[in-house]
Amino acid sequence: MLKINEIFHSIQGESTKAGLPCVFVRLTYCNIRCVYCDTEYAFYEGVDRSIDDIVDEVKSFNCRLVEITGGEPLVQENVHILIKELCDLGYEVLIETGGSLPIENIDKRVKIIMDLKTPYSRM
Repeated sequence: MLKINEIFHSIQGESTKAGLPCVFVRLTYCNIRCVYCDTEYAFYEGVDRSIDDIVDEVKSFNCRLVEITGGEPLVQENVHILIKELCDLGYEVLIETGGSLPIENIDKRVKIIMDLKTPYSRM
């Protein structure tokens, strides 16, 4: 199970894949809570969903690029199960993280988008 805030199809805009169609899987919870965050609603709002249910919804968009985001997706340990399932199914998976949690356990097939915090961010 993962607590999911939303799953939606849009255009990738924050990586080397910018401009491409992408399915976004937004997980709930964040351990940083940046004051400038544009998705504060993802700090707490969400619904518990099974990995199979999440994968089925991703499949329904017929799009091979998937970004897992948040909140901070690495807060939920079961994210690694979702990542493996999507990669095994042939999806190109991106994960956006704030960089405050370890990344060494992320599947090597995943492209990591790390939102580093500069001193000016006061984080």
